[in-house]
Amino acid sequence: MDSSSLRASAVSGTTPSPDSLDHAVNEYRRRLYFQPLPLFNPDGLRERIGRFPLFLQWIFLALALSNLPYDSSSAKEADLIHSHARSARDTVLDLAMREGRPALALMTIGAATRLQLVRGVGYSESPNNPQGDASLRCYWSVFILEKGFAPRFTLLSQIHAKPEYPCSAREPSPPSYLGDEEYAPDLVTIRDDLRTDPGITSHAARAVSFFGDVISYLHALHIGKADNPADTNSTFYQLTNTLYDLESQLGHIHFVRNVGFSERTPEEFERHREYWAPWLLFQITAHATQGLLNHPFIHLVTLRRANRPSQPRLFLQQTVDQAMFHSAWVARLVQTCMDRGLVVYDPLIGDMVAATATIPWLFQYARDAKVSETSKENYRKCVEFLESMPDPSPRSLQKRELLHQLQTMSSQAHDNNMISFQPSKIWQLIDSDIMDAVAPPPTTDDTAGGQSDASRTTVSVQTTFVHPIGDRRSDQRPNPLSDTVANPTDLYEGLEQYSLDSIFSQPMFIDHAWLHV
Repeated sequence: MDSSSLRASAVSGTTPSPDSLDHAVNEYRRRLYFQPLPLFNPDGLRERIGRFPLFLQWIFLALALSNLPYDSSSAKEADLIHSHARSARDTVLDLAMREGRPALALMTIGAATRLQLVRGVGYSESPNNPQGDASLRCYWSVFILEKGFAPRFTLLSQIHAKPEYPCSAREPSPPSYLGDEEYAPDLVTIRDDLRTDPGITSHAARAVSFFGDVISYLHALHIGKADNPADTNSTFYQLTNTLYDLESQLGHIHFVRNVGFSERTPEEFERHREYWAPWLLFQITAHATQGLLNHPFIHLVTLRRANRPSQPRLFLQQTVDQAMFHSAWVARLVQTCMDRGLVVYDPLIGDMVAATATIPWLFQYARDAKVSETSKENYRKCVEFLESMPDPSPRSLQKRELLHQLQTMSSQAHDNNMISFQPSKIWQLIDSDIMDAVAPPPTTDDTAGGQSDASRTTVSVQTTFVHPIGDRRSDQRPNPLSDTVANPTDLYEGLEQYSLDSIFSQPMFIDHAWLHV
């Protein structure tokens, strides 16, 4: 931020009005807290802001209000707010990324990381201590910036001794209608979970860290440096084990069926924003990372083009089942957000949903008609969610344009399960890093100046790699477009027909299809 502007406002003694600070705190809580950074604890924030030095109060106002049409009774105050917003525009990370300046954003993340390393954090400080909690929030905010937006350039994540997590908001009381009669009799209930849950903040931070690891793995695949994912000592299996560790730490109290997510009102979401923001970040991240890790583009296209040995059919079947299952959950979650009035501002969630949308985009060309139709619907949900996010950045608009370009290829499909497309467009969506914005903007066609046909690939989208146990095809209902489908595909189809809150009790990122053997 321009130091002369800060000194001018501080020396002048101009104090932000109480109404402005109230408005800024409310907007921070609604639009910024844990979307994705937990920098300021909303609990008691208004009182703490009042004790900030004047220049920090103006910085906070610029942070919270700079992207809003601000209606102030004091024209002078409104001018000061927007003046600080403009002067901060070149150094505030969020604005740097929003304006498509990735080098500046990366530099800012690096500077923040090194300042945090030099400053250190009081690891012995308790999150119950306000000063200690503020230090912890500073550390984990920088950590999330690194892992979420620049996973290939990390420093804090390399430190073995990490501090505690900031304090978490209490989970809202479950709706009164939730009871054992809503579920199958053999599902585990909250009463059976005797573990001490570390809180939703810790789950969200760990999930974002895992997301960064998955993106780094995808980038290694992109540049041809990854190992064989079917090997038990591969990075793929290491990441899968990390996922199991995440699952083992998640308390049942945070499961979808136990929090009543699909039945909450907009007022309830707003009243408990401090819980729902990290909860949604965790849930979307948990499913999106599993979907990307098992992406059919990776296992059915990229690795085959790299002349690697053919993967075992059971392994391929598992990746397809996982990709369908978890991408469908992402679609279900974002549809619930739209249906229940939960407005999402988090750019990291936007990146994840855009990347996940490429999975149903591919599966809509599957031979099985049911899988194809469900995939088209899930793709639509993801795109509509992205379009519903307020204040889209140039980066977000670019991702939406890429998805639109992919979808316009529908008419170019050779038949129901063949599709020709440019792999570079998929990579721009799934190998997500702020430095990707350095690349030229996506082209709208394949004419001169765009990508040539030589950069295209044609694939057959398959969903069944092992012989299913089921009725003979002659005994099934005739469907000329469909082959016999294994149980995991039936599970995928049924996602939109049954209440999954009443079916699954395990954390949602486990492949339940393999549990029903």
